[in-house]
Amino acid sequence: MSQPTLDKEIAPKRQRMLDMILALGGLKEESAIPLNKVAEELANLKTELAPFTDAILAFPDSYYDKFLEAVNKSKMVSEIHDRGILKESISNIESALSKTESESLQELNSLLSESLARMTKSEESRETSVETDMGSMISTISSLVSEIASAVDELEKSAEMEAESARAELVTLLETLNAAKANASAEPEVALEEIQKLGTKTRYGPGLRAAAQVKRGKRDGRIDDERFQTLVPENMLTEAYRGVIMFILAKMGSKTVVQIGNLMETSPQAVQNALLTMIQRGEVEMVGLEGDAPVFSKVLTELPNSTLVLKRIVQQVRGMVKSLEGDIAGTANQSLNKLQTLLERLQILGLYDEATLSEPINNLRETVDQATEAVLAFQTSDDSENLRLLISAGLEAFARFRLKITLEKGPNLVSGTNVYGEKLDPEVYQTMMDTYLENELERGTILVLIRELGALTALDLAERTSIPQDRILRHLLRMKRDELLTIAGEEHGYVLYDVPRTLSDAEMAIMTVSNIVLQLSEARVELNRILDELKATDIGNLTNSLEVFSKARDKLASVRVNGVVVDEATLVDVEDEIRSAVLLAYRTRTRIPSTRQKITLADLADVDVPSVLDEYRALMGYAPLLGFGTIEWDQSKCLGCKSCEISCPENAIELKQRVEIPKFFEISDDALSLLPSSKSLFYRTVKQLAAVKPSKDIILDHEVPGFGSVEVDLWLCVACRTCVRRCPGPESGALELELKWNLPEVVKHITSTS
Repeated sequence: MSQPTLDKEIAPKRQRMLDMILALGGLKEESAIPLNKVAEELANLKTELAPFTDAILAFPDSYYDKFLEAVNKSKMVSEIHDRGILKESISNIESALSKTESESLQELNSLLSESLARMTKSEESRETSVETDMGSMISTISSLVSEIASAVDELEKSAEMEAESARAELVTLLETLNAAKANASAEPEVALEEIQKLGTKTRYGPGLRAAAQVKRGKRDGRIDDERFQTLVPENMLTEAYRGVIMFILAKMGSKTVVQIGNLMETSPQAVQNALLTMIQRGEVEMVGLEGDAPVFSKVLTELPNSTLVLKRIVQQVRGMVKSLEGDIAGTANQSLNKLQTLLERLQILGLYDEATLSEPINNLRETVDQATEAVLAFQTSDDSENLRLLISAGLEAFARFRLKITLEKGPNLVSGTNVYGEKLDPEVYQTMMDTYLENELERGTILVLIRELGALTALDLAERTSIPQDRILRHLLRMKRDELLTIAGEEHGYVLYDVPRTLSDAEMAIMTVSNIVLQLSEARVELNRILDELKATDIGNLTNSLEVFSKARDKLASVRVNGVVVDEATLVDVEDEIRSAVLLAYRTRTRIPSTRQKITLADLADVDVPSVLDEYRALMGYAPLLGFGTIEWDQSKCLGCKSCEISCPENAIELKQRVEIPKFFEISDDALSLLPSSKSLFYRTVKQLAAVKPSKDIILDHEVPGFGSVEVDLWLCVACRTCVRRCPGPESGALELELKWNLPEVVKHITSTS
């Protein structure tokens, strides 16, 4: 590392780091004062801080006045189209006003609230009553729903009886499974035979194929004894578990993980591990909730028509309910809730005898069709919000590449064959597409709502769309995994989901300032409290409060309205005031016995950044800054191109005119093979010509392209990794950032000048 260049201006981050080291290590500190002088020292600190803290406490109000003036002049509030940003900004400013008074903040909050009210009013759909005999239709729907519910009750009782008759067969399967488990480690060949027998009884195809492959591989010598003894107790036994699980779901109906575990007399964790792969294979799916526990079912290649018809009815009733009002709307909504519950129960049943449901479901479909036509006949342009949302959701869904491919390639699977010579049944394809399109439209609806209204929770979306909350949650998790949504915090205990947004300059400015307003209001209250009666134990909190002002000032300096920094003069002036106040607090802290650092320089050697953040946050009163590390240079990969020196934004790195000849002899042949041929040939020639290994470096009289030693100035480097990224050397380059503070080296620089 190079010696400090004291005539260069140190980067602000680096200066703060050095200030911290001075305090932690006790460098350049005065002797501790006697205990009877502590009160006097604190009084002196208050006197010295007074001119600085007055300016620090006053600067936010000055900035708010100027910011409000700029907002009014630029009319930037009208450029904010994100309701979520408006709501969050209003909430932050109101919280700040509860702690401090400010006419400018009051007026800014009024502007934002008025904008939010206008936006909300324009988005509210006006419902209208349908002037027809809807009461009779809704009453008919309600009675038909009750009739269907009775039929579903009978179907569930029948399913329970079938499940009970399957218990005896399950006992036999478990005996075989337990025998395989007992022999899996000691006699894997016997265990494999038992697993094959089990697969034959459960008819679980993947397990049977896997068992046959392992058995054939062992017989042909492709699987040795050691590998065989691992495969059977781990992989094959898990396949046996999956076969039993598939038997339970097929013969005994949908179950939760705990219920399957109880039936198999095994731990829920083992069941869950097996289920994960079955879900990935498309064999099992989640079909509902029992309390908070997911209910799993065997994936059906073809859903009963009654289930599909009921799905369509539920969608129609959802749209119809939004256009009704009064008692009729309440009755219709009750029927909708019952229908959604019935649909979930049918999905959990899977396959069932449709004969008992055929007549009431057909009658329900006809009645709902009539009610829907009546609603559409009386719907006005003011009631077009639901239709607009549906169309937008469809466009959103069809814009996604996955749906385009499905619609383009899917019909080919019906009309032709795939690469395996298989042909897809048209009815199966229709069922798949119905489900797929329904999911995509619901996800499109969710995206449209979040994009227009801002971050929403699963509860918010369920209330706005009438889609069941568990379906909403499944969609949200899938879209989060597909990176269509991001997590934007919490609200009332629910996770807020938002779309990735590119904020406008106006939205970014309002969001940044409103966040800082809340932080500054809390810091002002804390700073005033500390200064009223300063105690030795408050010095860390004093520094913390001052750091809040410092960071807020830095962020406000980046806020621009129409390309201009707001109240720039005040922001520039207060920066020095804050820095002086922090240094005064440090100095006093190192003089008072109760707050002096108990850390030696030896304790600080090679402290890495995460450790500092966790261990010294409370000790320092503020979180030490990231952005510090040690740049390590590997001469064997260096091309001497000076890319690092040219790209460094802080002028902290330099290619010196010094050739470290002794290190040439430490470069391995493998490392030489990665270098350009000319560079590699030079190193090999020097090593071959030398009679003895040199012990001294060579200082060049002038720059020689391709040669030199890279040095980093610790005073200036802020560990931005620009040099690491720009290095064109082989593999990962010749430079590497180690996120450790080389404190002994830094301290050497400090002590050499003090």
